[in-house]
Amino acid sequence: MKYILAAFCLLLISCAKTPEGLTVSTYHLRESMFQENDDPMVRGEVQRYLHGTVTLEERLQKIGQYYHVTWKQSDQQPTDLVDKTEVVFEYMQAASGSQIKRIVQRAQSPAQVDAYFTIAGNDYAKNGRVLAWRISVRNNGQTLDSKQSYLWR
Repeated sequence: MKYILAAFCLLLISCAKTPEGLTVSTYHLRESMFQENDDPMVRGEVQRYLHGTVTLEERLQKIGQYYHVTWKQSDQQPTDLVDKTEVVFEYMQAASGSQIKRIVQRAQSPAQVDAYFTIAGNDYAKNGRVLAWRISVRNNGQTLDSKQSYLWR
């Protein structure tokens, strides 16, 4: 029975592959998270975002929202991508009304994206939290993939 279970686990692992398409991971670091927390996973995540901060002012500059974007080209998308792949992060904040802000990052590879977007520090303190967002992967002006929050219009 052990051998059958081991073979089944090996089969599952060998069939696993990297996900294709656009994935967005979000994290919201708040000031209330600076206090000690009983959950080691939460404490570890907060410490990861606060890494390198020494003073209280430096810690306050890290308060905000963080977005990690990964994208891998799927088989259905065109294979003749040029080196002009970019990730466009559009968002609206609480105090800026319906104004849409935009951050653009260039991808290292035309077929794979790994990008980080941060809304923290003075921008977060002045304009508030992000209410709605949309992330698009574009190549040579053409949108390849897109994902948006529920509140995006």
